[in-house]
Amino acid sequence: MGCRDFSRPHFLALTSESQQSIHRHSSRQQPIHRQPIQTTVATHTRTGSTNGCSSQNNRLRPHGKLRRLITSVVTATLLAPLVALAAAPAGAKPVSIQFRFTPYLPAARDAESVTTVPGVVELELNGVPMTEGPLEQKSALVMDRDDIGIEVFPALWLPASQLQPLLRRGDNLLRIRFTPKDGRVTYRSQFRWKLIDDEITTSTTAEGSEVTTNHSARGGEDREVRGPVSVQHAFQAPFASVEPWHDAPAVNTLEPADRAAILALISQRASLFAPDFEAAYRFIASQPTDRGGTINVPEVRRLRCLEAGYGTGIRVAAPAEAEIRLITTASPVVVARGTGEFLFSFPDQEGWAERFEALPNDIGFCFMVTFNSLFPNQFLLVKGKDGQWQILP
Repeated sequence: MGCRDFSRPHFLALTSESQQSIHRHSSRQQPIHRQPIQTTVATHTRTGSTNGCSSQNNRLRPHGKLRRLITSVVTATLLAPLVALAAAPAGAKPVSIQFRFTPYLPAARDAESVTTVPGVVELELNGVPMTEGPLEQKSALVMDRDDIGIEVFPALWLPASQLQPLLRRGDNLLRIRFTPKDGRVTYRSQFRWKLIDDEITTSTTAEGSEVTTNHSARGGEDREVRGPVSVQHAFQAPFASVEPWHDAPAVNTLEPADRAAILALISQRASLFAPDFEAAYRFIASQPTDRGGTINVPEVRRLRCLEAGYGTGIRVAAPAEAEIRLITTASPVVVARGTGEFLFSFPDQEGWAERFEALPNDIGFCFMVTFNSLFPNQFLLVKGKDGQWQILP
């Protein structure tokens, strides 16, 4: 079966163009690997570098366990190259910020591609663990060269939309920790950030090239390391949403009543995966639309994606209390994770993998995206002013 393009599937919608990165460079000489700006969609903040087509190919390979299905859906975006930037016009306002991280093996200065280093990456924003997941070894294009070094296709891409609701309107601190699979390997750790404005500027470089951009500031580092590496970046986000719980006191201890309330919320979420799935579809439709992409619920209903996955034998069960870790963060946010790889339990039913493989590609991919939006590997929870716990979207 031929490979279909799932980079913009019809059951997913993109964020508004106003927060996307725009950077065009025109000159007589063709720049290095200038691809058109492409935006893909992530269900949560994810790691890795893939597209819809490779996701489909992964799905068509035999599954040994359900973990192949519910492992993070990973995405990245082709990013414009870094060049000298003009000053932001008077009155321009920042509307977003983007972060990128790539560990890669050293390459020649004129190399057109590099090899990324496999390992595990962990993200933390304002002291709250956001996610952790694998980075695979891949060939990554060299997108451009600047005063920091070469810029490569990112292994991890973080737009501001993926940092909500932890993003604060005041000071923010992002930490990225990477542990390579082989601690003996010497590699380069590349971190870049770009601030996106609401206005576009055009300027001419000393070489006569015309640069059109909405980047008002940028920075980063590229250094040689061996073993684990940690990157830390403090920044302001005046465009961030102000959440009601942002000024709540830190939760440092959890009483038995708190634990019981959190367990009840997790059990309630698990109960959504049951016929006739109306509660699940209503929940998905109620989710914020400013997190990088939204699921087209009418289309998912029409395709009967959840029903199809359920029909193959996939099931979800709430974890027992002993199977949950509740982590305080010296902030109002509490993190709920499983003691194992997943937060939820997935009872194994014989033959489900073969039946899932038999689903049409669009149905199977639709199910994976929708399923992951319902049952991520961790929950972030806060206690409202009314004393009620809630799962952050």
